[in-house]
Amino acid sequence: MDEHEEDDLMDDREVRAWLNTHMEEVFSNDAVGTGCFSYMPGEVVWAVTKRCNLNCKHCSISEEPEGELTTDEGFGIIEAAAKLGHVKFAFTGGEPLLRPDIYELIEYASGFDMQVVMATNGTLITEEVAKKLRAAGLERAAISIDGLGQAHDHFRGVDGAFSAALRGLEACRKAGLKVQLFSMVTNYNYSELPGIIRFADMMGLWRIYLIYLIAVGRGKEISDACLSPEENMKFFDFVLEKQLGVKVWLKPICNPQYWAYLRSTGLVDGEEPQFRGCTAGISRFHIFPNGDVTPCAYLPVRAGNVREAGLLDIVEESEVFRALRARELKGRCGRCKYREICGGCRSRAYALSGDYLAEDPVCTLYEDCDER
Repeated sequence: MDEHEEDDLMDDREVRAWLNTHMEEVFSNDAVGTGCFSYMPGEVVWAVTKRCNLNCKHCSISEEPEGELTTDEGFGIIEAAAKLGHVKFAFTGGEPLLRPDIYELIEYASGFDMQVVMATNGTLITEEVAKKLRAAGLERAAISIDGLGQAHDHFRGVDGAFSAALRGLEACRKAGLKVQLFSMVTNYNYSELPGIIRFADMMGLWRIYLIYLIAVGRGKEISDACLSPEENMKFFDFVLEKQLGVKVWLKPICNPQYWAYLRSTGLVDGEEPQFRGCTAGISRFHIFPNGDVTPCAYLPVRAGNVREAGLLDIVEESEVFRALRARELKGRCGRCKYREICGGCRSRAYALSGDYLAEDPVCTLYEDCDER
């Protein structure tokens, strides 16, 4: 055994010890280990508008048709979502704060037994706005940060976006709103990730969603920025290494292979915790501004429209959702031994092949497939 191999063993022992110490926190509901996004019994995400004040390189909603659901139609979605149980209900966009009735919608959702959250670019959040969001019943704001300073501005397409997002973040904290970050993971901003993680930890933030770029919408124009399978596995190593030194939770998104990776390395073994992998169309449902219901924000496969059928009927009866619940996966994902705890990213499979049930090509764990 050479010196480097011995160092690797020490690193493995350190990671294993850290995971054992934090197992309950890491794998609790709404934390890190339950799957891509993932909140039980489910998550309903409503993109209330495609309007936005930024011009992000990766925008997944830029190609969606015009038209927005009315306030009353939004109330109907909220009522239906509440019937699924204590779900997480998320408002997103576009930029949701550009919708005049957003406070009314948040207040209505907060009247049900649901966790009410919002994804925002943060630039429109003043102290007054943050207080209104908190008073309406919002529990958490997820603010997008893809780099520090000019790097973020370049990625988001507007000068001053970073400083405005920081003002929004501080306003949320002052108002008593919980804050987490959304950060894209691309070859364009990969070098920014260590700084983002240090910043989030220094600010005492709870979690960072590290979101793999899916080439849909405007993201098709920067598909060359997607990590390769080999780069993605190195990213998993990077996440574990960084997690050892910070309190902020680091959660790979659009990357259900992460849970298979933890099992394949032996860092987490046994039957528990029960990873859920890709939850698109299983416990996660996305509603676009025009009422189209899809499995995920990055998977624009129409399962129905709430103007044509009830949300619960679509969730229950849609062929798209039934196929995803049954894990009717094709290729190597369909026969992989990690099929149930990973399932491959259905959005990435669709973006690269046009088939949401196809194998996810961004994976190097295929040697573990059951070829029987």
